[in-house]
Order: sequence, then C-alpha cells, then structure tokens
Amino acid sequence: MSKPNLLAFSSSIGIYRNKRIRDLRRLLSKSIRAKVDFCELSPMLFQVVMAYAAENQIDGDFSGYTRDDWRLIFAGNNVDVDADQAAIIIKSFHEVGLFEKDKIRSWMRYNRHLADYEGILKAKRKAAKMMHKKWHQQAKESLNNSHGDPSKNGEKPAPKPVQKDSPSKQLWLLENALKTAKGKARKELLKQKQDLLSQTTGVDLSEPAPSPALPLPKSRNRSPAEIAHDNLLLAKQTLEDWPEGLTDGLVTALVQAGHTLPANVRSKFAKLIAQLGSDQNPVPE
Repeated sequence: MSKPNLLAFSSSIGIYRNKRIRDLRRLLSKSIRAKVDFCELSPMLFQVVMAYAAENQIDGDFSGYTRDDWRLIFAGNNVDVDADQAAIIIKSFHEVGLFEKDKIRSWMRYNRHLADYEGILKAKRKAAKMMHKKWHQQAKESLNNSHGDPSKNGEKPAPKPVQKDSPSKQLWLLENALKTAKGKARKELLKQKQDLLSQTTGVDLSEPAPSPALPLPKSRNRSPAEIAHDNLLLAKQTLEDWPEGLTDGLVTALVQAGHTLPANVRSKFAKLIAQLGSDQNPVPE
C-alpha cells in the first residue's frame, strides 16, 4: 500500500455498521435509482477488508479464510456477492499487490498499533512497573535521608547551590531583553551575550584591549560560514537543553543542516518547516 492515509483509514473502521450510514443507505435507495458497475466499488471493497482486519484480524493475516468466509465479510458490509465472486475479488487483491501471501501488504508497517497490539501493551505494562519501582525506591531513600536532616537536629541546613540556566536559555533571555533595552543597559546586555557566545562556542569574540604603544587592531568581520556554524552550534545546544527556547532562526539552521526534529518541535514550527521544504510525506514503496 503506497502512500497510506491512516487518518482516512481509521475513520473507516466499522463505518458500514454505523446506524447513520444505514439510514443514509435507506434514504438513497428510495431517492436515487441509479446503478453503477461493480468495478467502481473497488476502493470500497478494500476498505471493507481493512475495517474487518482492524476489528477482527489485527495482524492482517487472512491465511485459512475460505471463499464463504470472504462472502460473509463482504455481505456484512452490504456487498452482496457469492462465494465464487468473493474468491475472484481476493485473487485480484493478490494480483495488484494489495495482498502478499494472504496478508494485507505493509499492514505491520503502517498499523503497528493494531498488528503489534499485544507487544505494545506488554511493553507499556513493563514500563509502568519499572516506574512504580523507581518511585518506591526514591520514597524509601527520601525517608532514610530524613533521619539525618540537619533542620530536625536544630542545625541550619547548608544553602543549596543555585542552579544556572542552560546557555541556550540564557541566550534566549538576553535576546528578549535586548528588544526593549536602551542606552547603558543595552550595552551591558550585548556584552553579556558576547561573553556567553564565547563560552559556548569556544571562540573569543571580545575585542582586544587598546594598547598605548600600538594602534587598536581592526576587528575581523566574521564570514557568513562562521556565523552559520555558530548558529548551528547554538541551535543544537538549545534543542538538547531547552527546546522551548527554539526560534525561527535556530529551527531554520537545524533544518538546513539536515537534522531530524522531534515531533513536538515539528508541530510548533510546522509552517516554517513547510516553507523550507522539509515536511514531506512517507516515501512510497
């Protein structure tokens, strides 16, 4: 199945037995007397099979199904065919590549939530069990540590070290402050930003101190390649430490460098990523 549309498929599950659909069929049978060639039902026939698999055969494997089984599957969705006609339909599925060795082709790849349901459920239960075990251990350690708490013995607890923000968050705060800062405050913020970039990139961006004997050397203009390199380093660090601080410029640098972004970042910057031409559909088989 090339170019699967999972949203459309999910909406098809059980739709043939939905009461509103049955009411719609009854109304149309009275209002529209038109007939269509059976071949025009081809898309619906395969939708019927996928909907049945999602409800009753979640591994997508129809090995052992007889012609009568297929006839009943189609009949349950208002497609009246006999056993021979049902066999012809399934044979045609194999010939065009929709089926492969009695299995829906690529079913496991695009419907792991169905095909590997038991495995996924088992993994979730194991993860929950490990998490509860971890919480229990932390609670036990916390209880043991409380016996040696200086505050309970009349002693003043040692002050906790102040945790510094990550470089990416500090830069984000500086850039926001620069938007409104003026005069002396702006110069101080620019100096802090320069020092932060120097620490993060390992490149000394400060100007050399003036020498009374020698003229002040001219500061070298940074090339676009150097600027792009620094931006990419900053973007990587921001993505790792503080994804919420990503900006359009940082996301652009990551996309142009070919980095794969997490789902939440791609969702937040979907419009920008689409403009950059990196938001593509799955590669057809």
